[in-house]
Amino acid sequence: MSPAESQLLELLKQRSLKIGGPFKLASGEMSDYYIDARTTVICSAGAHLIGEVLFERTQALKLDAIGGLEVGAVPITSAAVVGYHRHGRSMEGFWVRDKVKAHGTQKRIEGGLQPGMRVAIVDDVFTKGQSALKAVEAVREFGCEVVLVLAIVDRLHGARKLFREHGISEYQSVFTIREMGVNVPADSE
Repeated sequence: MSPAESQLLELLKQRSLKIGGPFKLASGEMSDYYIDARTTVICSAGAHLIGEVLFERTQALKLDAIGGLEVGAVPITSAAVVGYHRHGRSMEGFWVRDKVKAHGTQKRIEGGLQPGMRVAIVDDVFTKGQSALKAVEAVREFGCEVVLVLAIVDRLHGARKLFREHGISEYQSVFTIREMGVNVPADSE
């Protein structure tokens, strides 16, 4: 684990991990813990560390762009492109709208994404992987190659299975819920 990852893990534990639910998840399921990663992502230390960690994790992939599904991926994408800039490298950011907007340019994908680009899809938390999958499908339909799907935390609750079912072989998380101190059954992966 890199120094930036160690610092980010501690910050996530302090700011984002909530224990003692029940909490209703986006999937509709109930959980006794919740990861509100946005509270880490949108603070100065968290944004800096996420940018650094995503740079470390993706710098060798020859990416053209990084992004994901709104709203969760927007601050992560911003942190990532700033991280690339700090290291003297250019990176295009984008985000995918859940639904095409009814006004203006009516784009589903915002940012400078172009067909043929190699991209990484980012998300704050994988539970079942549905948000990341929506972004993957949108950028594939747009004509881009998805090189990696990456989350800050994987709850180990089915995302791996969903990604495999949809031909996504390159996915990872910076941390799993176990590294955050929450024990989950082995069969939940």
